[in-house]
Amino acid sequence: MARRIWAAWLAVLIVLLAAPGARAQGPDPVAGGPKVVARAAVLMDAASGEVLWADHPSERLPVASLTKIMTLGIALRAVARGQAALEDEVPVSLEAYRTGGSQIWLEPGERLTLRQMLVAIAVGSANDAAVAVGEYLAGSTDRFVQAMNAEARRLGLTDTRFSNPHGLHAADHYSSALDMARLARWAVGIPGLLDLTRQREDRTIRNGKGGTLWLVNGNRLLRTFPGTDGLKTGYTRQAGYCIVATARRGDTRLIAVVLGAPSSAARFDSATSLLTWGFNHFVTVPVVRAGERLGQVRVWRGTAAHVDAVAARTVAVTVPRGERQALVRELDLPPAFGAPVAAGQPLGRLSVRLGPKTLAAVPVVAARSVPAVALPALIWRYFLRILA
Repeated sequence: MARRIWAAWLAVLIVLLAAPGARAQGPDPVAGGPKVVARAAVLMDAASGEVLWADHPSERLPVASLTKIMTLGIALRAVARGQAALEDEVPVSLEAYRTGGSQIWLEPGERLTLRQMLVAIAVGSANDAAVAVGEYLAGSTDRFVQAMNAEARRLGLTDTRFSNPHGLHAADHYSSALDMARLARWAVGIPGLLDLTRQREDRTIRNGKGGTLWLVNGNRLLRTFPGTDGLKTGYTRQAGYCIVATARRGDTRLIAVVLGAPSSAARFDSATSLLTWGFNHFVTVPVVRAGERLGQVRVWRGTAAHVDAVAARTVAVTVPRGERQALVRELDLPPAFGAPVAAGQPLGRLSVRLGPKTLAAVPVVAARSVPAVALPALIWRYFLRILA
């Protein structure tokens, strides 16, 4: 009898341990986590990339139209680099015309501006526009997909592979919740991208009948969750209902990823729960601004006796609410450097700690150049010191 009781308790324990559920990562777990119904999910802090909550974050899954985040990002980065312009006219090929799924019914040979094509992708999730943009920027869909995968590798998306620019199902087209969060973190920093994804609707694109299309953004959180400004929803039978949502409140921007939800309502409810839980329990704290003066270093044998030490970049960290006062900044800076010193030359490091854990570190660099003193001037300087 004792053996049977012990075996029963062991079976219950195994079931409880194996049950699917949240596995908090990053900062210390906060009790009462979000309610998520999906195959995989991630909540990430956009400022630091810290994962605040995750469930099956690295499982490779189809991601449907979330693919278009990469398509939009590559296109707008090309605009920012001067490789394309929003008023460029993008031609429509037969391949783009034949693309199925959601579309704006492009006709072979017609032209829309790149701006209109990107609006169609971001707001209307137009697959035909995604193909047309890829062909225009790279010369062919295949070459654009190569660029997508190259960017994925550069971003460290180890569980991602793209085979098209729109997300229609293909066996070799997949990503993970963690990779999608990392992709979203990259995307929100691209100029103009959030201006597209925050649009609730658009009526500027022709409908072929003398009027305009009424495109309605499928991201319901734009209307129901304050602070939401992106990014993309997606659905295919194989992928289920998916969303990458981002919202900002004050200095805190969070990214929520939900993959494989069983219904559209479950997708939005899960994303809302993730974002609500995140904003309730965490806050982003600006630590240092790029160029902020942190100290001064003596310069040996330089044309100036000292050089200001400044932060190389802006740093912010996300911590549990109530613990921001416990953040500690530690400056590691040598007392002196030998000339010459170049502007931007690393001099030391600023670390940010919460208890024993280092949350962030930023190089501390020289604010300006300090050339070395020529030998005759150096000899004269020492002679004057001796006289003094």
